[in-house]
Amino acid sequence: MANNYDRIFKENIDSILLTLLKKLVGLNPPKLAPIDAKLQVTQEAEMDHIRRVVHDDDPKQDYGLQIEFHIKDEDLRKRNLLHYALFHHITGLPLRQIVIYGGMGTPLHIQQDQLALSGLDLKFEVIVLKQVPKEVFINSNVPEEVILAILCDFGEDQPQQVIQQILQHLNEILQHSNRIKKYQKQLLTLSRLRKMELIVKTEVEAMTIHYDIETDGLYLQGKEEGIELEKQQLVHKLWIFQETSLEKMAFLVDLSPERVTEIILAHLQSKGMSEMEATQAIAAYQAQFESK
Repeated sequence: MANNYDRIFKENIDSILLTLLKKLVGLNPPKLAPIDAKLQVTQEAEMDHIRRVVHDDDPKQDYGLQIEFHIKDEDLRKRNLLHYALFHHITGLPLRQIVIYGGMGTPLHIQQDQLALSGLDLKFEVIVLKQVPKEVFINSNVPEEVILAILCDFGEDQPQQVIQQILQHLNEILQHSNRIKKYQKQLLTLSRLRKMELIVKTEVEAMTIHYDIETDGLYLQGKEEGIELEKQQLVHKLWIFQETSLEKMAFLVDLSPERVTEIILAHLQSKGMSEMEATQAIAAYQAQFESK
């Protein structure tokens, strides 16, 4: 799964690198250039996302810049020391290292950002996205930035509200072009880090922003192509009445019981329930009918 998130970052880095540096670390480099040398740490892995910060008026001020995206809470000090040493050995330049943590777990290990040894003091920067206000990205006119808001601090807003804002702004930026499929897929992938995949799916359908589900492996088993919004709305109404078993709901709306459960789960999460609370509420509701 980590490869899916890293792939998004690699695909989008060229579009968002300068604004990420400015918004997250206050860095506004005069010019960025690729590094000519191949920086290979092992036979299997290369150092990604490295640029040379160029000062045309004073080349002695040039330095390397490495920016990486991580979702795993791990201690990166030894790894970054290896990267720094290799980079300096090859280029002779200092290296500024920036780590962006997109995971939802408590950042304990990854925030260890300094390695002090005898004769050595390595320091790098760690940005925790869930501590960054969503407004930093959500109002951008760059779609690659807008979708990052799903990993940020929502403040007082409910998840459904934030996801609606993201999708609406993407729609405004891209004007219903086919490119929107790319970003809604990326948003769906990133939403899994916050366990909001079902809410994103529901909101995408509600806004009639469709993508090719035949090639999207994230849809749950039993999901039917092109499910109508009216069916979801009817399930919501039947749930509010609290008079019909899940099996009868499924019969009335012509959906599988599993799909009905998914719709109700997403509906309850959109109202502020956690996934566990919503699951327990559904189980308690169904138990009423099983006991009759």
